[in-house]
Amino acid sequence: MQRANRSFFVFLLVFLILSTIASLAAWPFIRELHTPEYQEAFAAWIAELGFRGVVVLFCVQVLQVVLAPLPGGPVQILAGAVYGTWGGLGIMMAGWVAATVLIFSMVRKFGLPLLRRILGDDALKTWSFLANEKKTSMLVFILFLIPGLPKSFLVYLGPLTRLSMFQFTFISVVARFPALLSSTAMGDAAMQGNWPLFFAVFGLTAAAGIVGIHYKDRIIGRFRENGQENIGS
Repeated sequence: MQRANRSFFVFLLVFLILSTIASLAAWPFIRELHTPEYQEAFAAWIAELGFRGVVVLFCVQVLQVVLAPLPGGPVQILAGAVYGTWGGLGIMMAGWVAATVLIFSMVRKFGLPLLRRILGDDALKTWSFLANEKKTSMLVFILFLIPGLPKSFLVYLGPLTRLSMFQFTFISVVARFPALLSSTAMGDAAMQGNWPLFFAVFGLTAAAGIVGIHYKDRIIGRFRENGQENIGS
């Protein structure tokens, strides 16, 4: 037991140190991606890299999911701008899958103590209904589909469910498909100068986001009530 605890704390220390270093190193880059000038310069640099550019965007997507607070939209739009709608989508999907498998495996191995240290007791209490929800697959799909919810944060909660790593990853990929596709389509449209398509996709995405943000608490509350009922049943 002492050996297991020692291994856990060593892993946790290394994880926190690497996460802190990666966050500090990546934050200026992610922040600059919001500016059109930097996006154009970075897109040109990625294009010159060829296949190495694919690796760079893949790693940035993995980093964005693992370091949940980092915004993913700019990276996804940039992927579409550089590699087209479907090429960018493939890279983003691959990065999402890799990060999800990494996080799921890590949390399942080290359990609730790791989640408690990463997310805090309040977050675990808020989302504890995930462990008791009978219709887990549908619940996970809806949570990932609702705009406005922190998707990277939800990946850390996956091991709380009854789903296997494969089931959880597959459901999250299917649910994330529309959002990732819209982001890469916007990037491709912007690069091609197709601004009507860009603003059409942006408008639909924004409208869906507003609706999702407005109703997300009500939807989550409904699932939380069902989860509590399942505990007593």
